This record gives sequence, structure tokens and C-alpha cells, in this order.
Amino acid sequence: MTPLTAFFAKFIGAYALFAAAWLFWRREAALALVDRISNDPVFESMIGVLRLVFGLAVVSAHNRWGGWLEALISALGWIGLFSGLATMFLPTGFLRRTVERMRFREKLPTYAAVSALLGALLLLGGLTA
Repeated sequence: MTPLTAFFAKFIGAYALFAAAWLFWRREAALALVDRISNDPVFESMIGVLRLVFGLAVVSAHNRWGGWLEALISALGWIGLFSGLATMFLPTGFLRRTVERMRFREKLPTYAAVSALLGALLLLGGLTA
């Protein structure tokens, strides 16, 4: 495993764990933020730009598919890149409709648990490198 793989695993893993903790303990703030972002074209575009930047950074620096950790990091980079492009260029309201289809409000604990699990997996993988 390269030092860059370990860095991205720890960085993304820690972020995912903090995001999960925030979703669990600040549920109403998280729901309000998602509502605000998904109903405001400016915020929606900003989120698309941030996703695109994340995806481009990971894909341009770490497009490796050798081991499970490398493949997971690369896949997250490509997901970030394509979701950023989609959020930026698909019609306004697409993000809102996606959030509604995902039933984010009802399934927030599930999404938080998935984020925590993914974060723990990445962080442990990066720390044991």
C-alpha cells in the first residue's frame, strides 16, 4: 500500500466518522441543512462543485485498483466526480428529488450507520498500513 492510499484512507475515514457522529447527534441540524441545500440552486451548485473537487483530487492522485482499500478509495473518488458533475449540470431540483427518493428524513439513522461503518473500515485500513 502506498503512503497516499494510507493518507486517503485515514482522511476519508475520519471524515465519514465525524459526519456519522454529526448525523446521529445533530439530526435536526443535518435535516435542515439537507433541506436547505436541496431547495436552493446556489447551495446545490456549491455542493456539486465540492463533490467534483473531491472526486478530481482523488481520481487524479489515486486511481489505483490493486487491493480492496485502494479500490474503495478510487471508487469513492469516481463516485464523487460523477455525482459532482450530475449535481452541477442536471436540472435544478434534481438533488431535492433524489433526497426525497432516498427518504433521507426517515432513513437518516441508516445512512449515518453506513457512514460510520465505511469510516471505521477506511480508518482502520489506513492506520494498519
